[in-house]
Amino acid sequence: MRPGPSTEALAGPVAVGVRVNVARAGRVIATDIPVTNVQVDVQASRTVPGQVTFTAPHTLVPVGPYDSLANFGQRVQIICLLDVDGTPWEVPLGWYLITEWAEQAGGGVQVTCADLLRTLEEDPLPWPSSPPVGATLRTEAQRLAAGIPVILDDMTDRGVSRESQWGTSRTEALAALCTACGVSYAVRPDGYLHLYTPGMSSADVVATYRGWTIEPERASIARQPNRWIVAATAGSGDAQEQYSSTVSYTSPPYDTASYGWVTERVELSGSELTAASARQRVAEEAQRRLRMRLISARTRSVEIPLDPRLETGDVVVVESPGETITGRVTAYSMPLSDISARMRVDLDVLEW
Repeated sequence: MRPGPSTEALAGPVAVGVRVNVARAGRVIATDIPVTNVQVDVQASRTVPGQVTFTAPHTLVPVGPYDSLANFGQRVQIICLLDVDGTPWEVPLGWYLITEWAEQAGGGVQVTCADLLRTLEEDPLPWPSSPPVGATLRTEAQRLAAGIPVILDDMTDRGVSRESQWGTSRTEALAALCTACGVSYAVRPDGYLHLYTPGMSSADVVATYRGWTIEPERASIARQPNRWIVAATAGSGDAQEQYSSTVSYTSPPYDTASYGWVTERVELSGSELTAASARQRVAEEAQRRLRMRLISARTRSVEIPLDPRLETGDVVVVESPGETITGRVTAYSMPLSDISARMRVDLDVLEW
């Protein structure tokens, strides 16, 4: 969670503004650009999670590649400005790459920006690859992240298997690496790619919101797997070999004596699979599916007053009349130009 006023203070009268600065090639080229209709949308499941849109005056319509709002490497810094009971706060929301702009018929220029992971999406690797000899989580993440510096948050670096295989997409490879290692990742306001251990329980709660409606209304969920079987076949003909990995979760209420077995079976395919890579991939995929089950079985949404401190991965509690949930933030939509608008937050429920 970003630093800022307390949750209780944000629930009261708050004045909100926004500052937009622009940099290119490491040099600031514009500060405090006047903007309206600023919207920040983040969805952790996307390969490029974050997007920012805003409208700037017509005088700032780009006429050349080096103008402040052109899409030739220009990056904008979004800072949320708050006044809480006379106390000013600045909450940096991050740096975003300008991807497109469009002159508006009614005046002004509409600008769209993307999370810095967009730079990785636009720069695929020349060939599929595997981690080099001696690779660790940090060094392999840095190799895939190219020019975005990588930081490990409150975790010890660890070795990664050379049997892992990535395609040419840097973002997909980074997602696969982090999933295999049981960590999450995001570009934070400092412009660095942070790898962190996702919060798993109420012990990780960073904020509590009271009195807001949770959507959708409560309902049962489908019976969830408590056993996962992942299989793969390597080679062909007489040299063909089959591999499988089985993992289970049988803690109450998913104990087999009462719940029984609900098995999910997945078969991996790929002509490039070798005996070693097949063995590695089935084990990684089985563990990944188990981790996803432990993380959450349901998603809920809530609308709260603006809280620019929230980041994906934060664990929060939401109390509504008759129901309390604890969940991890997976997405949010944050309007910064309309103080009366609510901020929508999607949560993976951790407890119910």
